[in-house]
Amino acid sequence: MDPKNVGDLQALAKQLSFLRDSLEKHGGTPFRVFQRIEAFPLRLGKEEGKPPEQLTSEESDLELDDDGMIKPDEDEAQEMGDENVEVTNDMKSKAEEKKEEAYAFLEAGELQNAIDLFTEAIKLNPQSPLLYANRASVFVKLQKPNAAIRDCNKASELNPDDAQAYKWRGKAHMLLGHWEEAAEDLALAC
Repeated sequence: MDPKNVGDLQALAKQLSFLRDSLEKHGGTPFRVFQRIEAFPLRLGKEEGKPPEQLTSEESDLELDDDGMIKPDEDEAQEMGDENVEVTNDMKSKAEEKKEEAYAFLEAGELQNAIDLFTEAIKLNPQSPLLYANRASVFVKLQKPNAAIRDCNKASELNPDDAQAYKWRGKAHMLLGHWEEAAEDLALAC
């Protein structure tokens, strides 16, 4: 397995552990997807063998802190391309070129240019879930979670087995403080 993929999986496991711990800390009970997290070796300092405190009430008296959460972006919906267009091989190769250019801008930290190029690539090949997931990753970096969620929804509609779509949608939900949705998506990504 590629070492980068192993690192990505470990980072994802840390995020899932954080979500589980946050829910437990605030009186929630972990649901089934969190049981899968136990298979990961990362515990992030959590004491082994110590059960989480359980509240007797369905609702918690604790207030959730909003560290790391942001206000939802309310920009206009981004262009999604014409899903009825018949994509030719020439269009696919031009979309691939745009994607590579977008990666270069992404690496240089020019996020808006990367968004613009991913959008051009999507217009050329609107049936590629990878393009939507890639653009969603940039939206997450720009802290535009609603835009990222829209792209991830489209990517998972095109390919329900696309782990990248669930990963980025989970991260977008984390930015919004939607902990249960984030946990479900990040678990699906695993």
